[in-house]
Amino acid sequence: MSPQKSSDLEGLMAQLRAGKTYKGLELPEETLRDLLALELSRYKKPAEALKSARAKLHNVMAPYLGDLDYAQAAQELQAAFSSGPDAVKDTCRAFLQQHDSTRERLVYLEDFYKEIFAICGQPASVLDLACGLNPFALPWIGLPSGARYYAYDIHPPRVALITDFLRLSGKEALAEVRDILVRPPQVEADAAFLFKEAHRLEKRRKGCNRALWSALKVKYLFVSLPRRSLDGKRDLRERMRGLVADNLNPAEWEARGELDFPGETVFWMKRHG
Repeated sequence: MSPQKSSDLEGLMAQLRAGKTYKGLELPEETLRDLLALELSRYKKPAEALKSARAKLHNVMAPYLGDLDYAQAAQELQAAFSSGPDAVKDTCRAFLQQHDSTRERLVYLEDFYKEIFAICGQPASVLDLACGLNPFALPWIGLPSGARYYAYDIHPPRVALITDFLRLSGKEALAEVRDILVRPPQVEADAAFLFKEAHRLEKRRKGCNRALWSALKVKYLFVSLPRRSLDGKRDLRERMRGLVADNLNPAEWEARGELDFPGETVFWMKRHG
């Protein structure tokens, strides 16, 4: 990047951070740099690059608007663990109700993971990519007691709450603030989950899933995508099959298939070797 572009980048980062909509969200520097660097390579004028980056940033950060009150959630979590397993489940269920994707999955949550593990077996290690609130489904997932569960998200307050939850659950705290497109995790694992995010990642950078999936050092990858549009009027299955086909390198994966659930389709793939 030229000195002028570098100067533009720093100035635009300050403008993005100062925007009213995202104040207090602790936007990760690596995400802002990635968004702006890409748009500066596409547009000659910094103002045009900023406008495009803002639109993409909204797509990235929209799920965090109207999010949990994380300070209050931490207190609720502590109280739940003091009360016992039933209270923990109730609190986790309340957290999962906060987002559309995890809320609709509550109806079939136990069957969801049973069908996944019927394909890959009981994993000793899992990467939960762009995890959102998924970690609070752990009481229903049924991972082996010694399994290593890595959770990655770009929202620091959320990662802090997940870390508290894992520690209180007696698990190793392997939650991390990480932009998985900028720094794909290099941990070797039995399985990786990417739930209801791949289509959103494509809006940020078309074709990015191909590089991400290729970079992962996992035996199985499970990518869930919505079956219908948010208004429920459009069937998205063929479109989502196309997304997977466009981003999957057949030379890297020896098997693949689909699992259908009421709110989503899980596309799974097994790596060669």
